[in-house]
Amino acid sequence: MNLKKAISIALLLFANCLYGSANPARAESGAPRIINIVNFIRQTDYRVKNSDSLLFATVREQIKLLNRYSFPATFLLQYDALINPDYQQLLKGELGPGSEIGAWWEITQPHVEAAGLVWRGEHSWVSTANIAFTTGYTPAEREKLVDVYMAKFKEIFGRYPESVGSWYIDSHTLAYLYDKYNIVASCNCKDQIGTDGYTLWGGYWNQAYYPSRVNGYMPAQSAEGQIPVPVFRMLGSDPIYQYESVMPAFSLKPTLCNHRKPLDKYKKQRPVVL
Repeated sequence: MNLKKAISIALLLFANCLYGSANPARAESGAPRIINIVNFIRQTDYRVKNSDSLLFATVREQIKLLNRYSFPATFLLQYDALINPDYQQLLKGELGPGSEIGAWWEITQPHVEAAGLVWRGEHSWVSTANIAFTTGYTPAEREKLVDVYMAKFKEIFGRYPESVGSWYIDSHTLAYLYDKYNIVASCNCKDQIGTDGYTLWGGYWNQAYYPSRVNGYMPAQSAEGQIPVPVFRMLGSDPIYQYESVMPAFSLKPTLCNHRKPLDKYKKQRPVVL
């Protein structure tokens, strides 16, 4: 598998544009136009040959591009990458000012074993939802996973991460991350059916929301019932084409092509929006 394909598996670059427009009047009005660049880092991927070295090279090239154009970004570290001295040295030594290092909340074998739990996967990282996501663990186990990650992160970087993201984080984990470690932002996957093997449907449409302490995928109905951490939808659903559509998942991701259709059909049916 070439590096380009490895990049698509390893990193997620999402842009969440608030009030973004080329309209000069809007630009002059002072309305915010915000783009968040977020890359998550995995140590390994059993589906990709030489994945460890490819994924590391990808992150290094991402940092070079960010530094070249003076773009700030957030890098979210999965636990297996967090404990890798190569990533520690790279991020400490080469990441430019204004960029952030946070946590990527896919659960891996080193993470589980560091928390004193039993790993159930066939590889050190798997995509199976009941192993890779916190919903596959009891509330007490979820807290152990949080505590061991936070302790290791602080040992390495001297502080706790402020941003934690994943395709899905349950409400108990989000609340624990906020109540004990004061995280300030999170992100999860856009609504989709069957994409990448995951189905998430019925969540808050397209933009950020404050999650409920009962259901991390839903907005809170009151200030008392909310977790005060804004959750941003990674990529976001297309506000027009995704409406009342089940398949395919129409996304704001500019690089997402539907491999089931020719590119010319893709361009006609799903406009590229950033």
